[in-house]
Amino acid sequence: MKKLLLALACLSFGCSSYDLATPTQDLLVGKWNLTSVDGTPLPYAPPQAGLRKQEVVADVLTLAAPDTFTEVTSIRDTQNGQVTTQTITDSGTYEFNSYVVTFHFQSDGTTGSGTLTGRTMKIIASGIAFSYEKQR
Repeated sequence: MKKLLLALACLSFGCSSYDLATPTQDLLVGKWNLTSVDGTPLPYAPPQAGLRKQEVVADVLTLAAPDTFTEVTSIRDTQNGQVTTQTITDSGTYEFNSYVVTFHFQSDGTTGSGTLTGRTMKIIASGIAFSYEKQR
């Protein structure tokens, strides 16, 4: 993906103590918070070279029936001691089939597939695992 944020657009979904026998569309619809990237809790800083540091401090996927979503990612950028925060948004459509969710991102045409387990989703995109938990 072109940017860290676009990689996050393919976000993921972890494990939960709340399990359903078969996930439903009703469970899928709503807001999902990114909780970790490759098992590291937020804020997450990918490997970087140089003095500039970018960190994902928050990411929320909002899924709506029957098949659309928006994503809002907050990035903290530290360069030469100056800290700024930027918000990046994306949107698209999704397909839901039992335990599998496939996202189609409008920004760059990429897709990402994840699994749904209870109130958690996990997706692997470009070799990176993103975990989300559904807001109550």
